[in-house]
Amino acid sequence: MFRLKTPILISLFLLSFSSKSNTYTVLSYDGANPPYSYFQQGQIKGIFPDIFTRISELTGHEFKFIPVAVGRGQQMFDRGLIDIEPGINPIWRQTTQVRGIYSQEYMFSREVVLSRTAETITQPEQLYGKIIGAVRGYRYGEFERHFASNRIVKVDNLSESLLLAQLHHGFIDYVLIGDVTAYYFIKQNPQYRDFHLIYQVSKLPVSMRMQPKLKTLHKDINLALETMIQNDEFTTIYNRYIYSPKSEPTIAN
Repeated sequence: MFRLKTPILISLFLLSFSSKSNTYTVLSYDGANPPYSYFQQGQIKGIFPDIFTRISELTGHEFKFIPVAVGRGQQMFDRGLIDIEPGINPIWRQTTQVRGIYSQEYMFSREVVLSRTAETITQPEQLYGKIIGAVRGYRYGEFERHFASNRIVKVDNLSESLLLAQLHHGFIDYVLIGDVTAYYFIKQNPQYRDFHLIYQVSKLPVSMRMQPKLKTLHKDINLALETMIQNDEFTTIYNRYIYSPKSEPTIAN
């Protein structure tokens, strides 16, 4: 594993980045988006702020988070008012006006089905006739063809936290949720420790989406991400915010 161990090596490493330091804006979706970004006592916290703090250390660049609603944030990126949108897979932005350029992939985003009980689910058809909760406006690709009154009954809510409360009280049978988000709320709420991830809906790599003109920043961020990957820093950052089960659940792909 490659590690920087001396001031001389660190100095040589930093010289590989652009010599000019700049300040860039990073999109942060306003409202509850834990553990990726959220406000605590007036300060932005979470996985994305921690990642960009480290990228700043490696590149010398500064990063300012701009909290806006999802739709507004996409408009601002299209107008060139936002430089970076973190944690994105290109599939999610195929219809945007400005596609952007993407950094190398650094982690995965998994959408899963969460249950109160341990079950063996190998295909969506096993969930037919059940009620599954999802956040309003979220899309689930091919899995959506299973949503219908005579298939999986989908009910929408405003946030993952509300859905998990509904699951806990038995108002719905399952929840569609990102695994990182699920483990964040499980860490915050011990009463959720018996929830089970029973089916994987999707698994996609994520990158940093940037304005097409930011070629130099693109190179700098890729170098920083590569160093962080080699040092396994992303695992460390994610583990600050999520519950780690004693054993990783086996779920269907």
